[in-house]
Amino acid sequence: MFKSIFINGVVASIFGTVISVIYILIFKYSPLEADFTEKASVLYLLSFNLIIGMSACFLYFILLKIFKKEHMTSFIVGFILSGLSIAIALKMMFTVNSELTFKNENAEMFKDFYYFILAPIPFFSVLSWLTFKPLIIKQK
Repeated sequence: MFKSIFINGVVASIFGTVISVIYILIFKYSPLEADFTEKASVLYLLSFNLIIGMSACFLYFILLKIFKKEHMTSFIVGFILSGLSIAIALKMMFTVNSELTFKNENAEMFKDFYYFILAPIPFFSVLSWLTFKPLIIKQK
């Protein structure tokens, strides 16, 4: 059982990273040309998504052992992940780093929006977890 939960965490993390990279590249190739890949690199996005995906994996496994009911565990994990992703998004949106600088002129011009643009990224991992869960984790 742990193997399928772990695989779901890895798959959700990788898929969340792919979506995150595409999302950041949209801003790079948009008319704004705000290239935030300097700070939001693929490695940064992968690590961020892995933290969320693996946290979901271990949380799900632990709660499944405690509650023994898959539907209750799914609800609790989904509820916790949703709440945490909202909290992380809000924290990102209200983070102010006055020392934040970009080498790219367009990114530097829009640096005030950097954290607002990063805010939806926690949702990508959570949605990936919830999307792949029925396919990978088989119910008893």
